[in-house]
Amino acid sequence: MVYDKLPEQLAAQITYITADSRQVRPGTFFVCKGEAFKKEYLLSAEKKGAVAYLSENIYEDVNIPCILAEDVRKASSLAAQDFYGYPAREMKVVGITGTKGKTTVANILKQIFDLATPRRTALFSTGRVDTVNAEYETHLTTPEPIELQAYFAEAKEAGCEQVVMEVSSQAMKMSRVYGVCFDYGIFLNVGEDHIGGKEHPTLEDYVECKTSFMSQCKVAIINRHTNFYEKAVDKAKLGGAKIIEFGYDEDCDVTICITSADNRGMRFELQYKGFLYSFETNLIGAFNVENLTAAIIVALESGVSVGTVAEAVKQIFIPGRMLVIPVEDFHVVVDYAHNHLSFLKLYEAVRETFKPRKIHSVFGCPGERSQVRRRDMGMLADKFADEIYLTADDPGYEAVEDICAQIGSYIHKEYKVIPDRELAVRTALEAAEAGDVVILGGKGAEVTQRIGGGYEPYISDELAVRRWMGEKA
Repeated sequence: MVYDKLPEQLAAQITYITADSRQVRPGTFFVCKGEAFKKEYLLSAEKKGAVAYLSENIYEDVNIPCILAEDVRKASSLAAQDFYGYPAREMKVVGITGTKGKTTVANILKQIFDLATPRRTALFSTGRVDTVNAEYETHLTTPEPIELQAYFAEAKEAGCEQVVMEVSSQAMKMSRVYGVCFDYGIFLNVGEDHIGGKEHPTLEDYVECKTSFMSQCKVAIINRHTNFYEKAVDKAKLGGAKIIEFGYDEDCDVTICITSADNRGMRFELQYKGFLYSFETNLIGAFNVENLTAAIIVALESGVSVGTVAEAVKQIFIPGRMLVIPVEDFHVVVDYAHNHLSFLKLYEAVRETFKPRKIHSVFGCPGERSQVRRRDMGMLADKFADEIYLTADDPGYEAVEDICAQIGSYIHKEYKVIPDRELAVRTALEAAEAGDVVILGGKGAEVTQRIGGGYEPYISDELAVRRWMGEKA
C-alpha cells in the first residue's frame, strides 16, 4: 500500500500537514520521514496536537492513529496532493529536467507566458519560487512534496493557468513529484554529475532517475542530441506520451538552424509543422538556442502566437545565466555553470563568441557534493583557461582550501587559490587585459554562500564586478 485516503471522520479533523515536528499545531497530519527521523519527533508532534501520522512503522506509546505506507516518500506526495485538493490538476504543468539548462528554460518559458498572459504563470525554480502573489527563496531545485503542493495551491489561488518548474534527479529519486501528471515534460541533456556522496551512487542510478521523469508526461519534448536519448524516448513511450524531438537533424520534429551569432546575441530558425520561423535573441551560445527551442515548442503547442513568442525571445533576460558585462576593453561572463557539461558549454561558447586573447576562470566547487565535479572542473580549466583562480562556492562543512587543493590536483598549469570569493573576482579583473574574457562560474545570481550548516550573505558575482568597476571609474 502506497497511500489510502484518510477515513472521513479523521480527515475532518485535519487542518494542516507537515513532516517537521517544529511546525506541528493542533489538527496536524504528521509525516514520519527523512534519514534523521526519530521517534521523539513523533512524540513531540502528538504532544503539540497532531491528530494522525503517516509512517512505514507503527510506533508504540503513540496514541494517535497511524496511516501505514510501504513507501512513506511516495505516500507523503499523495497525501499532500490529497490535503491540498490536487491543485496541479487545475493548471497546465510544465516540467523541465536536464543536467544543465533547467533554470534557463524555466525562466524563458515563464517570460514567454507572461507576455502572452500576464500574472498567470507560476515558477518553481532553483533558488526561487514565484506563485505570482508571493516569492520565496529556496535551496532545493524541486521542493519537498508537502511544500511543493502548498506552492501549487497558492499558485492556483492566485489565478495561475500554468506552472513552470524544474524537476531534478533527486526529486525523482526522493519521489517529490510522485503522482503528479505533467502536461509537458522537457528533457534537455544528461552529463556525468551528482554521482557519489548523498546524491546518486552510480551514473546508472542518475540516468534512471533523470529519464524516468518522461513517464509522467503527456507530451515529452526531447533533445535529439542528448546522451541516453533512446532511454528518454523509451520512458516517454512507457508513459504513453506524445513525443516531440528537436535538434539540428532534418528529420527532427523541430529542426534548428543557427543563422548568425556574435557577442550581442544570435539569430536562428526553426522548422516546425511545415513552416519556417525566425527568431533573434540576446543570449549567446549554441546551447542556449537549444534551451530557447525547448521553451518555444511548449509555448507554440500551448497556443501562444508566433509573434508573441518571437517578441518575448528577443528580450529574454536570465539572471546569472551567461550574463555578459562589458568592462572597458574586455568582457566578464557570469554564469551558474557548476558541472562538467555546463562548464564545457560555457568555455566553448566564450571561445566561439569572443575569440578571447586569454580566458581568466574564477570558480570553486560545493562541499559535500559529487567529487567528480572537482575532477571535471579542474581538467576543463586546465584545458580551456589561461589564468585560473580557485575560490569558495558553497563549501559547507569543508575547508575551501581543501576543496581547491582537490580541484588543483587535476590542473597542470599555474593557478591561484583565493578563498575569499569577492577578492578572487577582483584579482581576476585586475589581471585582465584588452581582448580577454573573465569567467565567473558557479554562483550565477546567488546572494548567499552555504557555510557550515547555514547560509551567509554574499554580494553576488555581478555586484562584485560592478563595485570594482565603480571604484575604477
